[in-house]
Amino acid sequence: MEDVDSFPSLLLDVRDRRGGLVTRVGADAEPREPGRLVVEEFDRGQPLPSGGPASCNTVTWADDHVVARTTLQNPTPLYYWVAPGADRFLVGTDLAGLIARVVAGTGAEPDLARQVRAVRAAVRKVGGGRTVTFTRAAPGGTVEVTERVTRAWHASPVTGETPVEAGDRQIAALRREVVAAGTPGPVTAVVSGGVDSGLVAALAKEAGVLDHLATLGTPWGDEYATADELGAHLGMPVRHLALSEDDILRAIPETVRMLGRPSREAVAGGVNLVAVYQRGELPAGTVLTGVGADFINSGLRVGAGPVPDLRQAVTDCLRGAALGGELSGVSAAAHGYVLRHMYWNTAVVQAALDTAPDVMRHRDREKGHMRAAAARLLPDAIAWRPKQALHHGSGVAHHLDGALARRVGVETVDVERFCELVGVELVGALLEAPHEPVDADECLKAAAAAYTREHR
Repeated sequence: MEDVDSFPSLLLDVRDRRGGLVTRVGADAEPREPGRLVVEEFDRGQPLPSGGPASCNTVTWADDHVVARTTLQNPTPLYYWVAPGADRFLVGTDLAGLIARVVAGTGAEPDLARQVRAVRAAVRKVGGGRTVTFTRAAPGGTVEVTERVTRAWHASPVTGETPVEAGDRQIAALRREVVAAGTPGPVTAVVSGGVDSGLVAALAKEAGVLDHLATLGTPWGDEYATADELGAHLGMPVRHLALSEDDILRAIPETVRMLGRPSREAVAGGVNLVAVYQRGELPAGTVLTGVGADFINSGLRVGAGPVPDLRQAVTDCLRGAALGGELSGVSAAAHGYVLRHMYWNTAVVQAALDTAPDVMRHRDREKGHMRAAAARLLPDAIAWRPKQALHHGSGVAHHLDGALARRVGVETVDVERFCELVGVELVGALLEAPHEPVDADECLKAAAAAYTREHR
């Protein structure tokens, strides 16, 4: 196992001067001429989604303004920090790296945790569908910041559809995206044996772009049997990726760096795939998942029974996912993979929004319309299998706290506080060696020591 040796990130350091705004990008010592960066390329030609730059976040700059625009999906969230005197600001994708740049400019204090906390409080995270404009108000003056919503989802429910027709319409949109996601190869679908990832795999196999199937497990749980059932239906073997407790814990620092300010649930959801990337057992290429289907079709509802307002539940999930960063492909890119969450793109999301909530409740099941239509491509046992999130199937959702407590050496642990301390250690490591890999074991060890000191 190797540490990340080049965590993909983008950082603009902009200062106000008499001649205008002076912009430096990344580690560049020299000012950059007016330009534009597509965030998901990370200034290194990373393959883009099927929609191209229009599906990505962008940052443009000139000598009198900088503009950051995010899409509704907000694939890789942007952060910004403005100096107290408003004569300098930073825009970037890596919260730890951004904070480290701020601290380096003012000088690290003995109490780095306090300093990081203060800087973090001044950093803003940009949500989906926003335009943030940084403007030089006047020669020699301060920089003004305006943030506004410029894009929003709009639902136009199709009338008179049957559940199967609605499901077919969404699957048609999904099929087009799966076909477009076939490069770079080889293509691996990470599956659980449920309807969401099962549909992605079936459509990829149908299109002739699927090379491998894989499923993951931990000492606490796996979905090997149900994934193998899907593999048998598709006539393909399934790679069983067995992650150890140590693999999961070693993935925490990189997961925290990817997420920025993670909740406990976000960490539990993120470490699974990050651990897979770090293990390197999948061939470098494109990774397809079914993550995001619940956001757009059920508002994360699990099991039978109606919800008071399904449309609002979906809307809340779309907003949260666009702000949370859980669907970012930055960690995958760090290890040579291109991550594609096939339900998290404009066409498929819009198809879901244009489906009447009553149709979605077919047979009183979440995503009933999709399940009914999927039965044409998958066995009923898979199409109607109860929903289970990746981190629940792997057992991480229930066992992360205990595993972390064992590593720290305490009876119980506050995962979110521990991750805050990991964030401090990430900043410290980047201050010492901005362009070197962050040692996950050392980061965990230092965070555990800090946590123990706090809870003596």
